[in-house]
Amino acid sequence: MECWLCLAGGNALGAFHVGAWTAIETSSLNVTRIAGASIGAVVAAIIAGNAPADRAGMLTEFLHRIAQPSPLVGGRRMLVTATLMAGNPALFSPSFPGLLEVLPFMPPDVSLFRRDRMRQLLEQSIDFDILNGGGMEVTLTALDAETGAITRFRTGEQPLTVDHVMASTALPGLFPPVTIAGRTFLDPGLCENLPLPSLLDREGDAAVIALDLYPLAGRMTRTVNGIADRAQALAFAGQSARIIELTRATERRFLHLVLDDPADNYALKAFDYSRASLDRRRQLGEDLTDAHLREWMKGQGNASA
Repeated sequence: MECWLCLAGGNALGAFHVGAWTAIETSSLNVTRIAGASIGAVVAAIIAGNAPADRAGMLTEFLHRIAQPSPLVGGRRMLVTATLMAGNPALFSPSFPGLLEVLPFMPPDVSLFRRDRMRQLLEQSIDFDILNGGGMEVTLTALDAETGAITRFRTGEQPLTVDHVMASTALPGLFPPVTIAGRTFLDPGLCENLPLPSLLDREGDAAVIALDLYPLAGRMTRTVNGIADRAQALAFAGQSARIIELTRATERRFLHLVLDDPADNYALKAFDYSRASLDRRRQLGEDLTDAHLREWMKGQGNASA
């Protein structure tokens, strides 16, 4: 069955996508088009930027490279706090002056972190000749910081480079904006975290599978952390609900699958790169996708999960 795949953003939650791809590879689906936003763009580029036999292995290697060991004291909260202060050795490092820009006589800065390490990792993980070779159409989205428009960078229309992946993951404030052809871009998750419009911009009878990372419905724990976690999920999942409605996706062969760990209500989980968390998300992503795909493909009709 021909399939178009849509991958949402969610930073370290992208490990769910890695597991989901394993399930998709072992199914009868033939992915011919893929669109990604933020970490979804990274996963999409790694998939399409490697030979079919190497895709799952490179995704696993990418997770291995960004994984951090859990501290002996303080658990995940200590690890996330350390990451937001000192960075992730494989992805980003503190900028200077960074946050110190607020102090008198400090020069201005554009972000709290620099991402030279991420650029290097992406260049090692993605073969851009393969990516642009036409084996799978890839669309990466980014937000034009000046016009507010979602921009689609698509193979076949222009050669994609590491800059396009970096643009899609440029979280404002944390990471520097990315300039391409004189335009400045930010992470599209600010207004279109699920890049469905980039897949449904043409006719076709392919099955459309959207892999989301935040649930619209869920319980709220009445603590600062619990409320912040729920608010974050509502912000991103609310976007997805509106996008699905506007694109009339449910009128097609459509599966909206939310990859989520209901037991994890930590507000800063998207910055939890611990090996244990990444491994758990990867396995959950595979198990959830496999189970829902099997059920959905039996009916071969519209579905939402």
